[in-house]
Amino acid sequence: MKFLRRFIILLPFLLFINIHSALADQQSEGMEFLIVNMPDQDRATLKHEFLVENTKLAYQALSEVPWGKDIPKDIFLNDILPYATLNERRDNWRVDFHRRFIKIAQSSKSIDQAVIALNKYVFDTLRVAYSADKRPKPDQSPYESIKAHYASCTGLSILLVDALRSVGIPARIAAIAMWPDESGNHTWVEIWDGKWHYTGAAEPNPLDHTWFTVKASQTDAQHPIYASSFKKTGLSFPMRWAPDLKYVPAIDVTKNYKR
Repeated sequence: MKFLRRFIILLPFLLFINIHSALADQQSEGMEFLIVNMPDQDRATLKHEFLVENTKLAYQALSEVPWGKDIPKDIFLNDILPYATLNERRDNWRVDFHRRFIKIAQSSKSIDQAVIALNKYVFDTLRVAYSADKRPKPDQSPYESIKAHYASCTGLSILLVDALRSVGIPARIAAIAMWPDESGNHTWVEIWDGKWHYTGAAEPNPLDHTWFTVKASQTDAQHPIYASSFKKTGLSFPMRWAPDLKYVPAIDVTKNYKR
């Protein structure tokens, strides 16, 4: 039954891929990953062409950066290939962001160097800054944030994750629903360069050095930190702005922040 359900889900997309043979072989694996793991509403609304373009460009970016050959397949599929991170509006950002940011990635000697450079360049160039009051909503898509010029920590993080993914850098969102001192929630970005590191969006500091480093190290089982996942995990990512939505998968990464 599980195989049959998977086949039924994939059938219209596989027929589309078969007609458009440019996605043969390696890239079809990426398409299958997206289709199997995407939220039901995306499967019902996103166009085949959107997924094909997204997939082709993700593989292309991986071939263009110095570290591309070192990215494990599971990391690529879950943390570069996906077209969205949380519940944000589904923007077609990959073509635009790749064009804007690929040269910075190619001129960087390492992922961490590229992340620090892009964490400044992206927000300076797109003129997006943090504001808890001026941003229209907390869970803005990239182009919603660009239009408003302001975003919450979540909107900034979504924007940075997409910019990094567009140039072959594995990235995901991390968040805590409430700090142990009850001072509120927070969202930030994690990147992979052999292991996972963290950084604040629009805060171009060295990796693993942020204003919340000490606070994150004090988390516990009652105040866990979760990272986003596209692949289903059995856990749900905490979204304070949409607490009833449970379709965004999560990974408990609390132990990674202990010092």
